[in-house]
Parts: sequence; structure tokens; C-alpha cells
Amino acid sequence: MAQVFEGKVRKLGNSMAVIIPNNVLSEAGVHEGDILKLAIPVPLAKRKRIWKKVAGLDRGMPSFKREEHDRADDW
Repeated sequence: MAQVFEGKVRKLGNSMAVIIPNNVLSEAGVHEGDILKLAIPVPLAKRKRIWKKVAGLDRGMPSFKREEHDRADDW
């Protein structure tokens, strides 16, 4: 099961790093050199903008127009 913890982002050379507490790594069985997959949450405001675009609710997008062959009259 995933464990949630807080870690401070720090500069490390030309990159950024997050220090993961040793007890979290030990419980997960993670060792030096192992590859981890991390998920970084997108801020809520940005998620809402993305979903509006996906759902076609973006005010700047042209309205949807059906093609002739999509109409139900052709059945």
C-alpha cells in the first residue's frame, strides 16, 4: 500500500531532490539504486481547467458541429 509523507524539495546540482525518510524506504523494502515511480499531484485549479478543455467546456473553443453523416435521420 502507498504511504503518504511530506518531503522538502531541495536543489541538488542542476536538479531538484526530495529526501525520503529512511523508515518509509525500509517499510517499502526499497534499497539504494532501486527505481521508484512517483506521482506529483496537479493543483486543483489546473485540473479543473484541463477537465473543462477535455469536456469541451473551454470558452475559447469553437462550438461542436455535427457532420451530415452523423445525423440520426439516416437510419
